[in-house]
Amino acid sequence: MGLKAYLNDIVEAVVTTAKGMRITARYGVDPREEVTLQYPEERWEIPEGYRGFLHNDIKTCISCSMCVKVCPVDCISLEAVRGADKKMVLASYDINIGRCMYCGLCVEVCPPKSLKHTAGYEMASETRGELILHFIAEDAAEVKARVARQVAEAAAKAEAAKAAEAAKPADLSSEAAKAPATDPKVAKEEEKKPE
Repeated sequence: MGLKAYLNDIVEAVVTTAKGMRITARYGVDPREEVTLQYPEERWEIPEGYRGFLHNDIKTCISCSMCVKVCPVDCISLEAVRGADKKMVLASYDINIGRCMYCGLCVEVCPPKSLKHTAGYEMASETRGELILHFIAEDAAEVKARVARQVAEAAAKAEAAKAAEAAKPADLSSEAAKAPATDPKVAKEEEKKPE
């Protein structure tokens, strides 16, 4: 078994190396069989279902914070305040793509489907702060102050409407007091009298 097995191993190594070199030679000689991509100018076609960077459409986002709760690495931060119409208003929505592991859990639980994976995968940066995507351009304090003003204005309008509604029955009762009180029997008799 010693010499025969040794020679069989050598033959097998030569045969498998020849097979591999034949495939390599075919790719190296045939120009139709290009494997290398000239990267910045050419890019691979992204397959369907690829989980790239996250994008949130803030116009359809309802600020439910489900994405924040389900994220296993806490890469999503959200601040929201209750608006004048009792709906939540986004004050800030940030995603740290340097921390994100692209698991897709946040996309699955999003009720309005405003959070989606894009085909983006290139984000070279010099600092970690550049890896935080801000989806609301305004400062969170400015948004909160604006919403607070709107809530105060709506409350003032509602209070004025209540005061006006409360004043109407009082006006009607004072007009009824000014009108002469007539007995229904007397009014019927006056109607029956011939003129």
